[in-house]
This record gives sequence, structure tokens and C-alpha cells, in this order.
Amino acid sequence: MPEQVPVRSVRTGGIDHIEVPTPEEAQVAALRRERAGYLTRGLDDRAEQVATELRRLGADVEEGQEQRETPHSLELENAADSRPLQRTARRGCRE
Repeated sequence: MPEQVPVRSVRTGGIDHIEVPTPEEAQVAALRRERAGYLTRGLDDRAEQVATELRRLGADVEEGQEQRETPHSLELENAADSRPLQRTARRGCRE
């Protein structure tokens, strides 16, 4: 359960309370985001390792997460061509 932390408003000077997640809740949320990223990229073995860690912590693996179907044959594209488009002559060399 998130902790209630009192904070003072700079503008009004009043005191309000905000909810701050406990370290355990923050870790579980981070693991769920990591698992979702693995599932999106089709890395099922890594996602299962993270799910095992979530179970070890006593957290629900699927809470708030929807499993997405992704094709397993995603090809990565290279944004830059590795070879030059045109060769230039060196200074003083004649072809």
C-alpha cells in the first residue's frame, strides 16, 4: 500500500498528502514494465525469467498488463548505410 507523505504547497502554504509507492511496489512496477517490453519484442524466455522473479516477490504477474501478440520474425532495419555512396579520389592520385 502506498505511503501517505505530507507535503507543503509552495503557493498556498497548506499541507497536502501524496501517495508514494513503497520500494517493493516500485520494484514490482519496474519488473512489470520490463516484462511487457520483452513480450513486445518477442523475447519470451526473458519475459519468463522476469515473471519468475515477480512470483518470487509474491506479486501477480499479469496485474494491469495485457499480453500482446507480436510476430517473432521482426527484422531490424539499419537507419544508416555502412558504405559510402560515392568514392572520392585521393589528393594527388590519378585514376
